[in-house]
Amino acid sequence: MVTLDDMILREDAFLRDAEKLHLTFDETVVYSQIEDADVRKRLREFVDYEGTFAEVLDEICSNVVGRTLFRLVATKAAMKRGGQRIGLYDGAQNSNLYSRKDFAVLINLRMFDDRGIGIDARQYYCIDEDGQIVPKRKTLVGTLFHEFCHALHDIEQISEITEAGELHNSNYILGCTWDNAEELRTISGCIFGVAYDPICDHCFDLCYSLGRGEPFRPRYSHRGFHDQTPPHEEAMERRKLAAHLSESRKIMDGWKKYVL
Repeated sequence: MVTLDDMILREDAFLRDAEKLHLTFDETVVYSQIEDADVRKRLREFVDYEGTFAEVLDEICSNVVGRTLFRLVATKAAMKRGGQRIGLYDGAQNSNLYSRKDFAVLINLRMFDDRGIGIDARQYYCIDEDGQIVPKRKTLVGTLFHEFCHALHDIEQISEITEAGELHNSNYILGCTWDNAEELRTISGCIFGVAYDPICDHCFDLCYSLGRGEPFRPRYSHRGFHDQTPPHEEAMERRKLAAHLSESRKIMDGWKKYVL
């Protein structure tokens, strides 16, 4: 866990890096036509969503990282998909995902309670205040942000989403922990061996935690906890993740450049 006392978000640095990394010269004009302050009220222009998602979209858009993600998705869709709106629907079966075929984020709302907290048996892992690897319950707001990141990367056709297996070939330990370069980038912001992408789960969670006065517990690994896993097997998995943590610490601190 990271103590956020007296921390202030460097919003100017965040926006500078996100725009520099994601926008081409031609795209900056379209992007600039979507004012940051207008993202939530204009969201239906960019996203085809059901009313049941209104409150969680409010939460995402209360966060500069979330608003910037939607501005980027809208810009890329305008430039590369003829202005097609991306969908957000309740209808997934056993998971929550971004569907390339449907150009939509598909969510199973039955996996979350009325507060948007995950109620299914599967959770994430994070690092607690003692440096231990512990389960971290899913949230609807975090899940939506994560899947819309995949959508952005798909529209951009970045190498992380098009070159399967590359992370295992580059760094086997990181490959075992994060599964692939796309998840590594989406969760931690690490563009392996190249740069840092501030449009990621860690930066979003950081801003969300700052806004709510809650502890920031950055997610560790793409793997997760399942309450049906036999205790000895789960303990073995956690020991393996602990053994790999020193390698991952090198790429998990990118968010720190955006706080004072």
